[in-house]
Amino acid sequence: MMIEKQYKIAVIQLKAVQGDPNANLNRAEHFLRKAADSGARLACLPELFYTGYHLDSETFQKLAEPADGHLVQSLSKLARELGIYIIGGYPESTDLPGRLYNSAIFISDQGEVIGNMRKVYAWGQEKLKFREGDAFPVYDTPLGKIGLMICYDVEFPEPARIMALKGAQLIVVPAVWSIPAERRWHVDLAGNALFNVLYIAGSNPVGDNACGCSKVVSPYGEVIAEASKDEEEIVFAQIDLNDILTARSKLPYFNDFKEDTFSMDALRRY
Repeated sequence: MMIEKQYKIAVIQLKAVQGDPNANLNRAEHFLRKAADSGARLACLPELFYTGYHLDSETFQKLAEPADGHLVQSLSKLARELGIYIIGGYPESTDLPGRLYNSAIFISDQGEVIGNMRKVYAWGQEKLKFREGDAFPVYDTPLGKIGLMICYDVEFPEPARIMALKGAQLIVVPAVWSIPAERRWHVDLAGNALFNVLYIAGSNPVGDNACGCSKVVSPYGEVIAEASKDEEEIVFAQIDLNDILTARSKLPYFNDFKEDTFSMDALRRY
């Protein structure tokens, strides 16, 4: 598989219409077309962009779709037409009625599903609406090794480190991050990028108490593109996978990191 070392990423910041999947899909399509027209190879939409985040359990149950439902089919068709990779969040239904996941779908530029990540750490009342996932996947793609986590997952240092040790070069984070927690959004994205010397892109909505500030962070922990706090927009950034090796030659964290000291047996000694 040939790897594109340099490409443009689009992080989409929109305002979801709560409980209206059709309106949200139409809005997403508008931004995805703009992203593709601007030359982006990968575009990310926020957590639960398809339905909105602020819904009760019953409404999520009614609006949730399987990983091969209308949303995924629509995004697959659009990805194939535009020649762009797409990541976006939605409530995922399963074969067991009543069991839902807060998920993010990852679709290739050929319209094929690369992966479906289920949020591992549910925040607050999410625990009453969604079952939690149990994996932090890293996908081999022509754009490099790409990991996914969703919102609260980024508050813990271990998920990004797990993905980094699996070879992740870019981690994409669909989120719904609140205004009161805005400082942690900036710290968590920059910190995880720096500590693991890789790119991180976070997509956050605006409105409904969300803080916006969607962004892309470099392997040095530096913000290279950032959106406003309150406007719908797309932020673009150039990804250069060669910069990861350069950064790791200057910041030898993985050469020095002793993962064997973090085994369960080692932790029991403390």
